[in-house]
Amino acid sequence: MKTLHALKKLATFAILISPFSSIAIDNPHFWRATNFLPEFYEPRFAKDWLTSFDFALGFGSTHSGRNAEGTKVPLLDIYGLYPMQALGINVPGKNLSTPADIVLTQLALLPANDGFATLSYGGEFKIIEANFSFSQNLTCGFFVQAHLPVRRLQITDITQTDLSPIDCSNGPNINTPAWQSFLALYPTILAQYGLSINPINHTGVGDLSILGGWTNNYEETQEIDYFDTTIRFGLLIPTGRKKNIDEAFDIANGYNGHFAIPVSLDFAVGWYDWFTLGAHFGAMPFFKKNQEARLKTDCKQSGFIKLAKAEASIHPGTIWEANAYVLADHVVCGLSLLAGYSFANKNHDQVTPFDTTLFDTALVNTDNEFLGWKMHTINLLADWDFATYNHPWYPHIGGFYNIVVGGKRIFNTNMIGFEFGLNIACDF
Repeated sequence: MKTLHALKKLATFAILISPFSSIAIDNPHFWRATNFLPEFYEPRFAKDWLTSFDFALGFGSTHSGRNAEGTKVPLLDIYGLYPMQALGINVPGKNLSTPADIVLTQLALLPANDGFATLSYGGEFKIIEANFSFSQNLTCGFFVQAHLPVRRLQITDITQTDLSPIDCSNGPNINTPAWQSFLALYPTILAQYGLSINPINHTGVGDLSILGGWTNNYEETQEIDYFDTTIRFGLLIPTGRKKNIDEAFDIANGYNGHFAIPVSLDFAVGWYDWFTLGAHFGAMPFFKKNQEARLKTDCKQSGFIKLAKAEASIHPGTIWEANAYVLADHVVCGLSLLAGYSFANKNHDQVTPFDTTLFDTALVNTDNEFLGWKMHTINLLADWDFATYNHPWYPHIGGFYNIVVGGKRIFNTNMIGFEFGLNIACDF
């Protein structure tokens, strides 16, 4: 009865905090498939003083992404194509005595024509990611955890495609002098506004998570084997490298310098001594922060490339996540097989420029880069547990494959890799 009373209190608490809850770790991102890390997505085993070390290493690459309609596009077109006629409109600090700003102005004054002065950008995204996790049980179901990812992120083989029409009979086209002048001066224009479109290659840690939690393994049942539940909470610390806003295609190693207060909720139900059905739910609200950003200055602008930059208050949108999985647990010689589905959704950011005379707040917030993203992922895992009754400290090893099956404003990066874990039970 005491256990049932505790479960009722936990369920009530989870409902009350759900509007403010967050995912426990630095995991969901738009640039690769969402990982399923069992130590954070499955209920924790409630053995006093159990110590766990977990490590996962994954690899992925892609040439494609998905745009705002969910359609597959070249990698760097996820925020739309690049209409260069609008690139210089309303950009503060323009100097019409310079050739760069003269050609920007001339191009903007030309009549519109379908595809004219529009660029498409492709490239290859590569990632190597290691996840380090530590978990320490205390007593009465309480435990602490820490998680730190280390990532190498690359964007290489950047390509630029001119989508301007070739037909000369229907308005401006690929041979229009103002457009050809723009293309010739394009590197100068970018340099004048402190922007580059170079390849990206950097390695570093992501964001550190320090967590506490409570877990319960309820086995006083008749129809089922057990009902497990775990709640986690703590602090996500922005230890990861932030985005360099002077590199158009750069991405942050974590959540770009923003703190979060993580909470997550996990459930699992077991039958037949081997079959488990589980779920993970959460959301990640971020704290706002003042920082410099590239800002949109005209409604027609889209893509990663923007000339204007200014200080702004940025409040990242909440990331919501739901995961469901089935697990065949220790079915043959310690082998476990898991298949799961993960959904991650990031709400739009709230961006407020400091100087609202130069930047229209409503316009800035229509930028696709600030409108959030969605991702659907299939998670497949196989794990071999070598621990026995006489040798409980033996490790478990396994492999995983995470497949992006849909989404909006994301890179289409599948991940493959392996994992290793060790559990050490201490009795006091």
